[in-house]
Amino acid sequence: MSQQENIFAYPAMLNLTDKECVIIGGGKVAARKLTSLCDAGARVTVAAPSFCPDLLQTAASHQVRLLCVSYSKELLQHAFLVIAATDNSEVNRQVTQDAPFLCNNITEPHLSNFTVPSTIKNGSITLAVATGGMPAYTRLLRKHLSRALPPVFAEFNDFLSAIRQEVKHIPSTPAQRTSFWRHTLTPEILELLQQGNITTAKEKILHAVNSFRTQSQNSTC
Repeated sequence: MSQQENIFAYPAMLNLTDKECVIIGGGKVAARKLTSLCDAGARVTVAAPSFCPDLLQTAASHQVRLLCVSYSKELLQHAFLVIAATDNSEVNRQVTQDAPFLCNNITEPHLSNFTVPSTIKNGSITLAVATGGMPAYTRLLRKHLSRALPPVFAEFNDFLSAIRQEVKHIPSTPAQRTSFWRHTLTPEILELLQQGNITTAKEKILHAVNSFRTQSQNSTC
């Protein structure tokens, strides 16, 4: 495996709602990072001597704190996540060294303790794609996988989330519910969704839930 694969070997999804995040830098890369952090619900501060129009536009439509200053360590004091996004490698190195927790260095990613993968978002489903340093191949894979994930998959995921709550109220043990879902969610369900036949897929799930409920009632009689 490559060095990057060894370093970034633990995938994770972060909940950034109301978390303090700081971007050091005001250019186009910083603007893209700002958009994704705002979409994630973070409380963002951006510090730079100047800001590009795209960044200012995003900041105007969100509650973003803009500080027209040069970098200093104090800017990171309460940061949960930091993006070192200047065009100066020395400054980015210092930001990375000063960051109290999570930091992504855009000029020297190997100095970061996390990276942001390419993502495919479809409703409540998010797929992450990372290749360990091959951006062109990452983009190609992302495009290929996005075609394999039509909107019906997200709709079905929302349906399953509601049904899951219903199953939780059926008298049963956690192990029994885990077994139920493993036996119910089969490749056949995915094939139906791929064909656009979400109605039949839902019917199969509902039938399985009714059978599970009946078995539970009979076992408690």
